[in-house]
Amino acid sequence: MEKKSEKDKVRKPELVFYAGSTLLEGPHWDAQNNLIYCVSIEDNMIYAIDPETGEVGTYLTEGPVGCAVLDQKGMILEAEKSGIFRIDPRTKEKQLVAKAHDDERIRYNDGKLDPKGRLLVGTMGYDDTYEGKAALYAIEKDGTVRTVLDGLTLANGMGWSPDGKTLYFIDTPTKKVGSYAYDPETGEAIFEKYVIEITDGSNPDGMCVDMEGMIWVAQYGGEKVCRWDPESGGKLEEIRMPVKNVTSCCLGGENLEYLYITTAKDGETQEALAGGLFRVKLS
Repeated sequence: MEKKSEKDKVRKPELVFYAGSTLLEGPHWDAQNNLIYCVSIEDNMIYAIDPETGEVGTYLTEGPVGCAVLDQKGMILEAEKSGIFRIDPRTKEKQLVAKAHDDERIRYNDGKLDPKGRLLVGTMGYDDTYEGKAALYAIEKDGTVRTVLDGLTLANGMGWSPDGKTLYFIDTPTKKVGSYAYDPETGEAIFEKYVIEITDGSNPDGMCVDMEGMIWVAQYGGEKVCRWDPESGGKLEEIRMPVKNVTSCCLGGENLEYLYITTAKDGETQEALAGGLFRVKLS
């Protein structure tokens, strides 16, 4: 019997969590506590979900929340409308860390910790799209803010190569994943080239990089998450989703054996599971 290639494998997404979110985003795996964090942007809510027991912790934000990650001390770093905050997950005590911009038209979007633990967070238009007005910021541990990339329109998914020396980043309207030479010591990024282009009419949204250095891209409007080789630009695998709008993904599980995937409603059709959190077993 002919062995199926990675591209031919059929993986079935499993619903992990559903709370009727319009826009569920930014999955982040907490390896210490085996929790999956994600944000319901328009509900001003951060969720901490135990995928095995179904137990859910919640953290309310003031205004839309673009991302929430765990820092190296186990504190929640999150970006909401008025700035970057640190939340103690035990007491829910909240402290302002930084404010990266003052433009009321703009909100924070996707964000991740880089290999040295600084937060990189992008921005986008709040009620409209403002070409060239978005940026990607680095928030140092002491709250210092530095612009990493500017002139963007909708700063979205990002991830690093296993050696930490390459940043992959998506400015969604380009329909491409860019590769940047990244200095983990300074947090500086220099554009090298585009490595992936989405040509099927959907939009590249959130993304993650796996242990082999391959890139998983959530395709908003495309009903799928795809795995790509940044060296060749070729598609390696396609996971079909039961909803149209796929927003982001991350690896999780004790051995990072799952791909966790967030989704959103499309505002037009009545997709039963849109806005839910799914996972797919990879190994």
